[in-house]
Amino acid sequence: MVIRDCLYMLLLILSVPFWLKYVLKKNYRRMLKNRLRPQLAVCSERSIWIHAVSVGEVRSLKSLIQQLGEKGHRIVLSVTTPSGLEFARREYPAIAVIHAPLDFSFSVRRFIQRINPRLVIFNELEIWPNWITMLHRKRIPMLLINGRISEAAFVRYRFFNFILRPFFRRIDCFLVQNTIYKKRFLQLKIPAEKIKICGNIKADEADLSRQKMPIPGEVRSHLHLQAITKKIVVLASSHSACEKILVPAIKPLSATYFFIIVPRHVQRATAMAGQMRRLGLKCTVFSQTQSMDPETQVLIYDRMGYLFPIMSISDIVFMGGTFDQKIGGHNLYEPAAMGKTILGGPFYNNFPDIGSELEESGVYRRVNNSSELLEFLKNFPDKNMKPVNDRALNSILKRKGSISCSLKQIQRFLD
Repeated sequence: MVIRDCLYMLLLILSVPFWLKYVLKKNYRRMLKNRLRPQLAVCSERSIWIHAVSVGEVRSLKSLIQQLGEKGHRIVLSVTTPSGLEFARREYPAIAVIHAPLDFSFSVRRFIQRINPRLVIFNELEIWPNWITMLHRKRIPMLLINGRISEAAFVRYRFFNFILRPFFRRIDCFLVQNTIYKKRFLQLKIPAEKIKICGNIKADEADLSRQKMPIPGEVRSHLHLQAITKKIVVLASSHSACEKILVPAIKPLSATYFFIIVPRHVQRATAMAGQMRRLGLKCTVFSQTQSMDPETQVLIYDRMGYLFPIMSISDIVFMGGTFDQKIGGHNLYEPAAMGKTILGGPFYNNFPDIGSELEESGVYRRVNNSSELLEFLKNFPDKNMKPVNDRALNSILKRKGSISCSLKQIQRFLD
């Protein structure tokens, strides 16, 4: 671990030009401090330590955290990204939510002492050598849930497998989403007896969220859309690539459609609105308005945690991240659970099985450019969408069960 600490230090020194500007900002200095020393009192009670990276992973844990809490377990949730941490603290006020540790041995040691875990659960996949090594030495079991390896990550892991294999092998159990990911873990020489297919937790969460959805009138009131009678297109978790596809289609379709854009990074909202206004579009940022001008063509929603209700009142969901293979698309389970027609680009490699099924069944419609998007929306029917909606929902319902499967496996390490 000393060697790894020295390598980390060397990398930090070499990358000074890239991170120095962030350290000059107070909030980043505070985050760095919290990743070196947890803001958590020492507790004698053993805990379940759950780790997630960002907002999507944090959101998918909702039912799992709730059910573990109902069984009386103390839970500590660590999160990597600032947006994920903010969302987690708002979503889970009853549990301890902290920054994830930096992978220095002295930092990880402090976290383990304060958290006092009896089990560590990693959501999806992150490999931190010191973290895994220290937990293994202390005989604290580690469980990977909702496990997946994207195609790009698999190439990297396989190339460096001679280095990473010992750390993979120290994880006690891998609960993976599907056979695709199981095969990839097997190719990384993970023992077959450690791997179990449990499905994708996001399918369960999407269906549970659907059942608890606020009524359409409440969502419209929240968005100030009571007077809007046009069909609604939602660009969900948007990035610049998909925005470039959508924006040219807005003005020609504004007599028929109202557009809502929910950027993946909400801090971009004001700059996005400025660009659209310069193009002659009538655009409103949610946090900057108390009512909706009837002439508005685009609403940019700049708050976290409300995308699912927004999708519930839409006619069409245009899924962000699907025009960039490195991003690989965002959560297709949510619009499918709402029975929506989904538009997107060629890349849904983060959700290969559900993406393929939705495209084959006609629920997911691929558009390659603004002209194809414009043509599709012009010809989108007002009626007879129930078969498509039913196929979308059924694709989710048949994938339910991941949470119960995961809880069953987690309990093995708690008995």
